[in-house]
Amino acid sequence: MLKLPKAIITHTVNGRLRIKVPLEKGNNRYFQALEHKLSRCDGVHSIKTNSITGSVLLLYEADKKENIFKFAEENRLFKLQGHESVRMLLIDRVRHSFKDLNRYTKKLTGDELDIASFTFLSLLFLSIYKIVRGNFFAPAWYTSLWYAINTIIRSSDNR
Repeated sequence: MLKLPKAIITHTVNGRLRIKVPLEKGNNRYFQALEHKLSRCDGVHSIKTNSITGSVLLLYEADKKENIFKFAEENRLFKLQGHESVRMLLIDRVRHSFKDLNRYTKKLTGDELDIASFTFLSLLFLSIYKIVRGNFFAPAWYTSLWYAINTIIRSSDNR
């Protein structure tokens, strides 16, 4: 029998739950089936899935949270890793947000620009603008230029 994909609670408040299913990230078919099946779960008001980020957002009746996890397991959708809310460090939430923003930027520009490229171009143009305006003093064009070059070098290392 196949193992169920593990799910992680990334955020929860009363009546609202965000779950990530990292192993199924990018699997459109899985998330469509998940959305269809979970919408039939007692107490679920609304469900939105995003296969790109591997996340599921559920709006539900506050006292039905345990039913959702049980339903998901019984219907072979996912198995919750741990059982209480997993708190992410602020830096991890920021990192995930930037990864999502980077994917969105690439999609929006047809893979022409990512966040690092956009940052590089913005800082480069800011540097040129400051030079043209005659602003040669701190924090000046060379600071922006340094950040632009550093950004592009670091992003090249990660590719």
